[in-house]
Amino acid sequence: MSYLAFALEMLGNMFKPPVTTDYPIKPRTPVEGDRGKVVIDISKCIFCGSCQRNCPADAITVNRAKGTWEINPFSCVQCRGCVDNCPKKCLSMDPMYTAPATEKANILVQGTPPPIPQRPVVAKPPVAKPAVAAEASAPVVPVKAAEPKIEAPAVKAETPVAAEVPSKE
Repeated sequence: MSYLAFALEMLGNMFKPPVTTDYPIKPRTPVEGDRGKVVIDISKCIFCGSCQRNCPADAITVNRAKGTWEINPFSCVQCRGCVDNCPKKCLSMDPMYTAPATEKANILVQGTPPPIPQRPVVAKPPVAKPAVAAEASAPVVPVKAAEPKIEAPAVKAETPVAAEVPSKE
């Protein structure tokens, strides 16, 4: 019975098209939800470092002073954490994977960081102290508190009485 089932399966597969594709001849079409590689639009980036802080693999390095954004594609786990947490939405996921290379190298993107906004210096208005009219005109005189007098109780001094000691003669 098992030989008959095998023969029927084999004959059925001979007349069906193959399930796999000819990859080198026909390129792969990405499926919805595929995660390939992280791509940045550096013109929108404000170099805040949010992507760097949310990367669980520490694959992203942001340097605000130099205006550089760097990713190690071989450390990236394509979790999409950086893309979801970017405040300016300058990161996206390209569904095609990174092309093979002979050397492992980081991808460094140079941009111009936006200027750091300077907060305007606002002078604080002087704070007016509430004054009462009667107290404001009267001079302040320090009052000396009376010192309490503490009397010591009288102690009777007991003088020892010389006792006569019998002499031994």
